[in-house]
Amino acid sequence: MTPPINRIDLERVLKTLPPETQDLFPHLANLTAIELLKRRVWISTQLKSLEQERMAIDLEIEETYSNAELKFGIAITGGWIMKSNTRTSWEYTPEVIEEIKAIQKQAQQGGMANEIKTTHLRLIQHYT
Repeated sequence: MTPPINRIDLERVLKTLPPETQDLFPHLANLTAIELLKRRVWISTQLKSLEQERMAIDLEIEETYSNAELKFGIAITGGWIMKSNTRTSWEYTPEVIEEIKAIQKQAQQGGMANEIKTTHLRLIQHYT
């Protein structure tokens, strides 16, 4: 049997533990699994609605301010700055896409690629 840890060692270990963080969502603690699922559905619905509202606001802002103003930034109270950002995406011809897929498949089969799996939850609305 392993002897118990002595008091000095225990105190040293306890001092190295990170401080407890406050639970950001204490209201979730008492929900059942079904209630958590329902809450998740409600939040997803709200997020979709808010994203649509944000897009409408962005269109209005882009019509109100010039490209130069948005590029250099518009100061907003509270220390915020609204700036436009540009991101470049590429669209490839079907031939290039097939070539890329062939190179990827070859790398996967030849051990020159590492498989990375991620898991996430998603909601699908089912109509009955």
